[in-house]
Amino acid sequence: MIARSAHERTLAVIGDFYDAALDESLWPTALKNLADLTASQAASFWVLDSSGNPRLPTFIYINFDEKSIQEYLNGMAPLDPTVRYLVGHPQQSIVHDGLLTNDRDEDSRAYYDWHERKVETRFRMVGQARVAQGVQAGVALHRTRKAGGFEPRDIQRFTALHRHLQRALAIGFRLGSLRAMQQFSTEWLDRGNSAVVLLDQHKRVIFANRAAELLQSNADGMRLSAEGIRLARQQENHKLQSLIAQALSPIASPGLSAGGAMRASRPSGKLPYGILVGPVSKQSVALSLFRPAVCVVITDPDRQPSAPADRLQAVFGFTKAEARLAARLTTGEDLRRAADQLEITYGTARQRLAQIFQKTDTRRQGQLIRLLLTTLGTD
Repeated sequence: MIARSAHERTLAVIGDFYDAALDESLWPTALKNLADLTASQAASFWVLDSSGNPRLPTFIYINFDEKSIQEYLNGMAPLDPTVRYLVGHPQQSIVHDGLLTNDRDEDSRAYYDWHERKVETRFRMVGQARVAQGVQAGVALHRTRKAGGFEPRDIQRFTALHRHLQRALAIGFRLGSLRAMQQFSTEWLDRGNSAVVLLDQHKRVIFANRAAELLQSNADGMRLSAEGIRLARQQENHKLQSLIAQALSPIASPGLSAGGAMRASRPSGKLPYGILVGPVSKQSVALSLFRPAVCVVITDPDRQPSAPADRLQAVFGFTKAEARLAARLTTGEDLRRAADQLEITYGTARQRLAQIFQKTDTRRQGQLIRLLLTTLGTD
C-alpha cells in the first residue's frame, strides 16, 4: 500500500471538515485524521455557549477517557483557562498554550490540579469560529507531555487548515439551524389537533401532519393523494377546489379573497369538518424542492379537546361550575347539550353563562369561545 503524501492527507482532512459539518456523525473520523496529520494524541470538536455560564452542549472527542470527559463537562469546563480565554476572545481564530497567562487564580489551580490527576494530555491548540452571538465552535488538538508542545510551525500549518474549518462550521451552523427549525416546526404541527395539509402550486400534497394522516385513514369524507386533497361530496369538493384556486391566484380577479373557509359533511354522519384555506408566502427558499403554495387546515370537532377547567378558572376567575361549563363550550357543544352533559338544567346553564359573559366582558357565545381558545393558546 502506497502511503499518501502530506499534501494529499491535508486535502483529505479539509474534505473531512466539510463532510462532518454536514453530518455530525462523521466528526470522530475527521478528528482522527486531523490528529494523525498534526501529530496529536487526542482531539475534540465542541460547541461553546458563552451567553451565560460557559457550557459545552456539544463535545465530540477521540482518545480521551469517557469518565474524565464527563467530569470535565459536568463541572471543570467553566474553570478551564482555555475555555475562559475563548469566552473572552471569541474573535481569536487560533488559541494555544502560549497565549494563556501564568497567573493562576483559585479556579485555575483547581482545574490544573484535576487535569494533572485525570488527563494524560498536557498541551493544547484550538481553532475556533464565532458562528452566532454567544456561540463559538471549533476543534482542539491535544498532545502529551512526552510529545511536546505545539511549535510555531505547527501553528502556521494549522492556520492554513483553519480557514477551511471556519467555512465548514459556518455552512454546518446554517444548515443545522435550518434542520432544527424544520424539526421544531414539524413537531408543533404534529402536536396540534387540527389537520394541516400543504399543497404546491399544482395543488399536489407535499406535506400532511399526523392529524391529517389520521383523517385520511378514517376515510370519512376526505381523501389525500398525489393529485391533491378531495372531498367525498361533489358540490363541497368543487367549493374546496375553488378556494384552493383562489389561494393560488389571489389577484386573479378584483375583490376575490385569497382562499376562505367552509364546512364539509361526513358520510358517517358525525359533525362536519371545518376547513380553512389560505395562501403561503410566495418567497420560497431558492435552493429548495419544498415550495408550499397553499395551506389547508381541517378541524374535526370530535377531536378538539376541551380547554382544561382548572386553567380557565385560574385565568378568568370562574367558579368551578362556571369553568366546567366554559370548558364544555370550547369543544363546540351548544349550551343545551353542555347542560345535559353536566347534568344541570338549561336554566342553570344560562345563568352560569351570563356570569361567564360578565367575567370575560363578552356578549356572544362565539366571541366567548374565541377568547377562551386564544387566551389558552389552543386556537
